[in-house]
Amino acid sequence: MERKGSTIAFFLAVIARSVLLAEEAGQWNLLTDFVYLQRWTSQNATIAFDTSRCRGRCTGEVALDVNDLTREFEYEPGIHAAVSYIQDDKSLYEAGLLYVWDWEATKTRKSGTNSLVFPFEDNTFSQDFFQIPEMQAYYRSQCYTAELNYWRTFSTSRTSLLALSGVGGFRFASLQEKFSVTAFSSNNFGQYTIKTANDLIGAQLGFLFQINALQGLHWDLLGKAGVGLNRIGIKSFLGDQSNTIQLRNLSKQSFQTNIFAEGRAGVGYRFIPSLDIHGGYQALYLCGLALAPNQINTSSSSIGLRVKKNGYIVLCGFYVGMDYSF
Repeated sequence: MERKGSTIAFFLAVIARSVLLAEEAGQWNLLTDFVYLQRWTSQNATIAFDTSRCRGRCTGEVALDVNDLTREFEYEPGIHAAVSYIQDDKSLYEAGLLYVWDWEATKTRKSGTNSLVFPFEDNTFSQDFFQIPEMQAYYRSQCYTAELNYWRTFSTSRTSLLALSGVGGFRFASLQEKFSVTAFSSNNFGQYTIKTANDLIGAQLGFLFQINALQGLHWDLLGKAGVGLNRIGIKSFLGDQSNTIQLRNLSKQSFQTNIFAEGRAGVGYRFIPSLDIHGGYQALYLCGLALAPNQINTSSSSIGLRVKKNGYIVLCGFYVGMDYSF
């Protein structure tokens, strides 16, 4: 959390410092958007089986899985802020930050017949995760991203009827997650907690296509894509007998190349030369991630961590905001 706070503070300081320097240079532009985004991924894993309806050698029906939690991840508010220095009618420099409030969910399953089971390969591996009356799962996901870009307009100007601009720059993104399962027996509880930290940085290229059909009214289509390197950190804890017995207490770091992409489609209206109001739909795709639920290890041993780095997320939703030039 300290690393996350210091990174956000750094980019906010860059934006604030840029505003303070406005009087010493040319024209500046300040963008502020309110975003309303949903986090989506299709990956799933079983958390608990219910053996009460099991016959023969079956493992039981799925009583709880990761999708039960992610379906509770609703649209969350956030802020997208950027400051740009307009060097001339053809080029500008931009620093931006996108921060979204946490996605968080808790689900509980109960059984009057003590039939809930965590899917370990060997049921005797843990006493508190086998044939229990209650199991609770918790999932939290936090994400923010920052950019430093250079824009170049290929058209006569940014207000031409058909205006095309290109962008090149760098993106930093952070995804911090916590996933935990708590199993309650009659006298004890067991806890399985996984924390993952994904910090990725990469280079990106993109474009902005703008149609200025009417005076002040414009339609925008933006796309960016890039490749980078993701530094991954994982901590895994598995406790039994009210956490008095540590079956696992492991941590590991790894690296993974990743791909990311962003798209925006919207409409805006410039009321006066210095003020533009706009809104639309946007999506951000990040892959090569270590998502916390993907690190669930059902092996009945205390072996070292095997990092699964094939996760991905899509943040998509609506935005509305304004540009102010000064």
